[in-house]
Amino acid sequence: MEEEEKGFQVRDRRAYLKETDPEKRSEKERTEKPASASNKETQAASPGREEQAHPSAEDSFPVHFSSFILSLATSALIHLGQEANPATGERSVALPAARQVIDLITLLEEKTKGNLTPDEETLLQQVLFTLRLKFVEVEKKRHP
Repeated sequence: MEEEEKGFQVRDRRAYLKETDPEKRSEKERTEKPASASNKETQAASPGREEQAHPSAEDSFPVHFSSFILSLATSALIHLGQEANPATGERSVALPAARQVIDLITLLEEKTKGNLTPDEETLLQQVLFTLRLKFVEVEKKRHP
């Protein structure tokens, strides 16, 4: 019975909470944040860092549905030989891979029907139309 009445006690041992005056805490937090921000800038500015070779998520483009579709379309164009492969710098045709990417975009069109903005819907339709047309052109050139 005595154990149930005791309960438990929580002690917060974080350093910035030891100061009881809220003004002092706020002042301390304000002075700590710029110091850490300038430290990050110094680290980013130093040459030879691994982070410079690989851009962080903050430095990259924002991911939206439209950018995702355009990324897939670019991949399909590379497989169709319309664009150079960024890894090799060469153009090569891989019809099965191109067909798979086009089918994937078609699947996305079906699954997102009614949930897209008019701009996204138009983009999706135009991308699919263009990719299907290019696919047929490349296929006819390879197998006349």
